[in-house]
Amino acid sequence: MGAVGRWLAAVAAGVIVFEGLDLLGSSPAVTSWLPIAASLPTLSPFACGAAAAWTGRLHAVPALLAAAVAVWTRIGVDRAIGIVQGAHLSEEYGLVLILAFGIPWMLSALAGGVIAVAVRGAARRWTRGAVRPALRS
Repeated sequence: MGAVGRWLAAVAAGVIVFEGLDLLGSSPAVTSWLPIAASLPTLSPFACGAAAAWTGRLHAVPALLAAAVAVWTRIGVDRAIGIVQGAHLSEEYGLVLILAFGIPWMLSALAGGVIAVAVRGAARRWTRGAVRPALRS
């Protein structure tokens, strides 16, 4: 799989994590058994960005771009499903969607992506031995 395929797979992984956490957090069967699961939708943009940045084996910039795009892809897919199901939203709703959800979710996803990239970089340095000699001294 080429770099473009890995990037698209990273975006897809982010969308799947976002949607999966939202579904778990909004499921009455899950939240009645585990009430703290109701907070999962709050964490889903962060986890989305972390998953997108981690899964693609990409350099930092493309990984962070995948983290940001995954959120907007999820929003676009939700809007497309709504349109197919007959929802017709006013144009003002688009601005509200961007300001209330898009930008905060994107910033959260970028934070998750930055942490994932940093952890992946530290793990890479650790496995190459760059950190181990410093620990022996």
